[in-house]
This record gives sequence, structure tokens and C-alpha cells, in this order.
Amino acid sequence: MYSADEIVKTAQEIRPYLPKLLDAPSAQQVDSQLAQLLVRSQDAPATQQIVELLTQREPTREWMRLSLDEHYSVETIFKTLRTYHPLSGSDNSIESPRYICTVASCHQEWYRRDHAAAIPRCPIHDVQMVRDSKAH
Repeated sequence: MYSADEIVKTAQEIRPYLPKLLDAPSAQQVDSQLAQLLVRSQDAPATQQIVELLTQREPTREWMRLSLDEHYSVETIFKTLRTYHPLSGSDNSIESPRYICTVASCHQEWYRRDHAAAIPRCPIHDVQMVRDSKAH
């Protein structure tokens, strides 16, 4: 299926993007678990655990598919996952709304991929994130 090196590379590439793909608590949890698994990544069981961890959530599962099956670059994967595609038959795609922390020096951001998703609080400053009016 996939080599251990491919799985480890995908896990390393996704880590910086976890806060943008998942809500803050999930991103921190997945990142922590990935860090531990990557230390043990030379073992075959660790690579299997990496796959199991990254396939539990839709955004990380899709990242793995685009990376391992489609061989997309990191930038292309991230852009693809941030783009909302309306019902089939419509040619228009819409970029997901971006939410940011209101603290001036903070660079935390989150993209709303599902209208039902709750808008998170900044994991650093614990303030409600707001929609970035400059992006849309």
C-alpha cells in the first residue's frame, strides 16, 4: 500500500497545518500524538498508528488521500481543503471563510468548512475568533 517513509513524510507535512484543519483541542491532541508516534516511526506498528490517527477525522483523512494517492503538493492540498465546492453541476467554488484571533499580534486562524461548525476560541488568548473581513 504505502511505504513507511511516505506515511512519515505525510505526517510531518500535516503537523503545521493541523490548527487550520481542526478545532484547537483536536489539533493539539493530534499534534501531540503525532509527535510521539513520529519518534517511534521506524517501527512498523508506529506507522500503522499514524495512519489510524490521521484517518479518524475528515480533514486529516482527506489530506492523507490527496498526499498519498494523488501526490499533491502541501500547498495544493491545503488550498483544496480550504475550498468549498457547492452541489455538483455548479462551476463556482467558494473559499471557506477565515476566522482570526482579535489580538493584534496573534497569527491564529481557522477556516470554517461546515456552516454547522462552531466558531472556536483562540487557543492562545482564549478569545472568540472573528471572521476576517479582509479575506471576503
